[in-house]
Amino acid sequence: MLDRAIVLSLGLLCSIGLTSCQMLRGSETGEVGMVESATAAYLAYERGDCDAVRRDLSRQEVESWEPTELRHSMLLVHAFCEELAGEDAEAIETYRGLIREAPLSFASEDARERLRILRLERNDPDYADWVATARERASSAESSRVAVERVPADFPPLAQKAGIEGFAVVEFGVTPRGDTDAPVIVDSEPPLLFEGAALRAVREWRYVEEPDAGETERQAIRIVFKPESESPPTSSTAPGEEPAESSPAIQ
Repeated sequence: MLDRAIVLSLGLLCSIGLTSCQMLRGSETGEVGMVESATAAYLAYERGDCDAVRRDLSRQEVESWEPTELRHSMLLVHAFCEELAGEDAEAIETYRGLIREAPLSFASEDARERLRILRLERNDPDYADWVATARERASSAESSRVAVERVPADFPPLAQKAGIEGFAVVEFGVTPRGDTDAPVIVDSEPPLLFEGAALRAVREWRYVEEPDAGETERQAIRIVFKPESESPPTSSTAPGEEPAESSPAIQ
């Protein structure tokens, strides 16, 4: 009987447009082993085991694949592992390569987010302190502003097909015009994986205008990603609350 990793991987590969649901060729372990390795690497990342990601599906092997969303997303996971290991130069090169190779892919959107944040960390000496302050604010953030549009976050396609669960907490401002301002990730699990999707969603949110509100108000949102649900990722207005699973709306 096929194990969970193989079953998830078969569904994953079929979902990204491979002709006639063909499995990728060229792996030393054979076609089934290639499918299993792809999902095993994603599940290893969910567990925080980047050593297993590199062992189960090496960078060299991924780079030998045809340019599909599978290749792009697996290279992105390798870049996440590089960044988490403090190998920023290597991660930057991987992110830039993804953008050059597949500028319209989901993975390239996440790569742009990571490059933006890495530039801020390198060039702005106050950025780390600002993020730490945002994290403190998020633990007790309150706002009376009323939302009129909250665009659901897109679920990273391979994370969804591999059955990865997680969340991202975004701290952000609301201007008197009702726009969101300077969203920042203050917590996430697994790290980095859902952060880009959460940030892109929050940037599109709109609130009721309050011209007399004065200074931009800050608040925090937890966006939860659960692949077993047919609904988009859901959110709650307080980081410690769980969202309603039956609706994509903000609770």
